[in-house]
Amino acid sequence: MLYPLLFRNNFFSKIWGGSLLKKLKGIEDNDPTPIGESWEISAVPGKESVVGNGSLQGRKLNELVTEYKEELIGRTVYDMYGETFPLLIKFIDAAKDLSIQVHPNDEMAKKYHDSFGKTEMWYIMDTKPGAKLYSGFKSLISKYEY
Repeated sequence: MLYPLLFRNNFFSKIWGGSLLKKLKGIEDNDPTPIGESWEISAVPGKESVVGNGSLQGRKLNELVTEYKEELIGRTVYDMYGETFPLLIKFIDAAKDLSIQVHPNDEMAKKYHDSFGKTEMWYIMDTKPGAKLYSGFKSLISKYEY
């Protein structure tokens, strides 16, 4: 029987990362390594979320989707994606400028990476004065210029 799942911390060091994610999660740690990302829900192979509580403790999210199917992710999502969990949810601590992000659509991702494309949604929880987020180009350019 399923219950509210809590997942183990899944931190990733990034050169642009900071120290806020461990603080956000209440983790006392004197390691100065900058943490840029905390993957909260992930089915990315090799970086899967692992259950940290209850009778399913130690099990990977991918295993649970295979075993529990629509009971875990709902009929509509299961009908659309099968046993491939379609979301990656993460917190980002960008203490410095992030790298430029370019994400493939579904067609290109399938061709080159055998995966889905990447559609993003950001929810900004906090910023420092003067913080900026750029999206797109300063002026219109052609496909050739791009």
